[in-house]
Amino acid sequence: MNAELKDESAIHWPPPPFFRCAEALTPGPRSECSIEFVDGSLVQGELVEFQPSADFLSLRVPGSPDLRRLTCAEIRCITLAVPVAYVADAAALAGMGAASLRADSLRSLVASLRTDNTREFVVDLEDGQSLVGKTLGFVKEAAGVFLYRIENDAAQVVNCFIPSHQIRNLQIGPLIGAALLEQRSLDIDSLTLALDKQAELRREKIGKQLTDQAIISAEELLLALREQGKRPDARLGDLLIESSMITTAQLDEALAIQSKHRGRRIGDILIEMGAVSARMIQVALSSKLGIPFVNVREFPVSPDVLMTVETEFAIRHQVLPLVQTRDSLVVAVENPLATDFLEDLRFRTGLSIDPVIANPQDLKARISKEYSGLDGRYPARGFGGPDARATPAGVAAAEAHVAELTSQLAREMQHTGRGGRDPVVIDSRVSENTLVRLVNKIIIEAHAQGASDIHIESNLGASFTCIRFRKDGELEQYLELPQTYSSALVSRIKIMAELDISEHRHPQDGKIDFSKHGPLAIELRVAVIPTANGLEDVVLRILAGAQALPLDGVGFSDTDLPVLKKMISRSYGLILVCGPTGSGKTTTLHSLLREINTPDVKIWTAEDPIEITQPGLRQVQVQPKIEWTFAAAMRAFLRADPDVIMVGEMRDVETAKTGIEASLTGHLVFSTLHTNSAVESVVRLLDLGMDPFNFADALIGILSQRLARKLCLSCRKSHVASKAEIDDLLQEYCLDTNLDPEAVRAQWQADHFKAGKLVLREAVGCEACKDGYKGRVMVYELLTATPQIKHLVRSRAAVPELTRTAQGEGMISLRQNAIGQVLRGTLDLAGARAVAS
Repeated sequence: MNAELKDESAIHWPPPPFFRCAEALTPGPRSECSIEFVDGSLVQGELVEFQPSADFLSLRVPGSPDLRRLTCAEIRCITLAVPVAYVADAAALAGMGAASLRADSLRSLVASLRTDNTREFVVDLEDGQSLVGKTLGFVKEAAGVFLYRIENDAAQVVNCFIPSHQIRNLQIGPLIGAALLEQRSLDIDSLTLALDKQAELRREKIGKQLTDQAIISAEELLLALREQGKRPDARLGDLLIESSMITTAQLDEALAIQSKHRGRRIGDILIEMGAVSARMIQVALSSKLGIPFVNVREFPVSPDVLMTVETEFAIRHQVLPLVQTRDSLVVAVENPLATDFLEDLRFRTGLSIDPVIANPQDLKARISKEYSGLDGRYPARGFGGPDARATPAGVAAAEAHVAELTSQLAREMQHTGRGGRDPVVIDSRVSENTLVRLVNKIIIEAHAQGASDIHIESNLGASFTCIRFRKDGELEQYLELPQTYSSALVSRIKIMAELDISEHRHPQDGKIDFSKHGPLAIELRVAVIPTANGLEDVVLRILAGAQALPLDGVGFSDTDLPVLKKMISRSYGLILVCGPTGSGKTTTLHSLLREINTPDVKIWTAEDPIEITQPGLRQVQVQPKIEWTFAAAMRAFLRADPDVIMVGEMRDVETAKTGIEASLTGHLVFSTLHTNSAVESVVRLLDLGMDPFNFADALIGILSQRLARKLCLSCRKSHVASKAEIDDLLQEYCLDTNLDPEAVRAQWQADHFKAGKLVLREAVGCEACKDGYKGRVMVYELLTATPQIKHLVRSRAAVPELTRTAQGEGMISLRQNAIGQVLRGTLDLAGARAVAS
């Protein structure tokens, strides 16, 4: 359905390659369609507008006067109701090199092309179902795949579209090149790219067959493991070459990279190079080494076997126990050659470990399903990215379990005569055990739901003690307990943090190593704050041992990322990351360090607390109580032959001066500041008494950042922005700058407009997110210390002058970056304005 069917600006529907419509089509019945939604519901109507690249369509439903606007995220499949007749396009074939054929040969090719070009297709969908049939061809775009299904009447083709977010795997046999080559329409050189693509599709087919033949029973699995033991061992690189998946040159390049980066696996390097995919490695391991491939979606696992591997261990390493024999445990993993944790698991279980292969998406989903529910078994969180969350069923089960614990605690404490301000209101061992389980469950659930903080708020009299979780920067109600539980709850947390339970008048700070009390290997930073009427509040910050993100995955633009990488490649100087508490400064710093963390670089860090660990870093926890401060750690580092120093925060004059001096004596120094913008950081340090000449010489750049709530991709709603909305956005974007609004408008039209329209997104809310937001995204501004900026620093220029100069040299402000995220559909207007205000 191209221009022959409707105005191309309204509906985008290309014909299959090398074909055209047999006759000119007219609007009306030809645009009737049926749409299947992701929830399985079906609606029929007339397709009025369809722009997959802009992620929207308009549908006229019979009986309704208004158009229904939808996004591709809501759609599972679109099928046009009226079949279309296609014929071979002789002009297109001539353009491919068939023009030199004689007229009779060309006619013969055109006549046979339809039959020869008919291909079988298999589309595996994310919900586990598959679409199978024959197609006249396909057009694959970023937004999805257009298929031209051949039904009973071979002369008629049914057009359908499947959004890319619904497709797990697509396999279509490309025969068009073979047909043209057989007819001598093209030479072999002209088909090189097509043949390369064909080889890739064949490897995908092997992977599909592997999944179809995957083991789904314990008997088959144990038999396959016995057969595997008869095969000789081999190196992964040799296996991939033997399978024609990589070349010798590619392997040599990967080995050269591995020699410079000790500890990196050859498979990971080949994947980063783009030589192979994780799926291709699985194919090679299964076919050449005989390592069993297990369908973990259908494989039955008993609860007793699941309990052999602790919840935290299973989630962290993505390992699923399948079968236990008298002396061995069979576990499913993504890559059985990349299992550094197996020795640890063998020690924990006392069993020998046999790894087998599983599809990584299925493995993650099964682990999340099995390790959710009661008694410390909870859904996967954190290891799959910031959007990982507890399943609704797991949350409901957890809430029911907490309700049981609170009811039991009430029954056990009902005979106590203690007051609400007593430090201890527990008079039986049973009550104490119940309270311990309740506190543990609150912490486990906070971690499972992706919370960063737990707030326990005590209230006077008959009011409840309120427990809230901070998730994605917002506080959410979790639980209300009777006020009489307050002191017992606070006392239990004080005991876990080794604080004074008899002290109620002064604030106390501490830390909990939860691995000593529960199933999670996490730490919690504890702050106990006295409030009115002799009560106490507690705030627990969850330090979940997160991993450093690759710098490419933090969220920097294609323009700023090379600039930032150039900054951190310097051998000396000062780089600052600023922003309010909870804005992701530590995550960004560790991503920067990860980029330069190589065996030839010595990196010292002073942190409070250590939230992220990295092999190769020498990390120090400061202890102000014993005068082991940031400044003291910095002085010690300078005597320990460092190349790079990272200090968690420049809290005082001494730390700032020491950092600047270190950066001027041949060291690269990273640190953070609690300031509102990059330019304000300059003024803050000068106000602290830093020498402007030394500071200007040392400064490389300043990154200011925030975290904004990201729109849920499953339910966000699209609408075409009005002229007034676009004008308001332009005014905000150009505010306090010298930018020309019309020039900015022209740039937006080139980068973000589709078919002359700007599509904006809004929050809706669904089961996956509840309120329309899921995860967070970074909004930032990057100030580069150019010669002109350094001159202004030396002359103690004011904030407005520094800002104008920085923006004149290309700095994108926080507000402009947030508006850019709105144009790309990541944020809504309210979120952008909130984070940039």
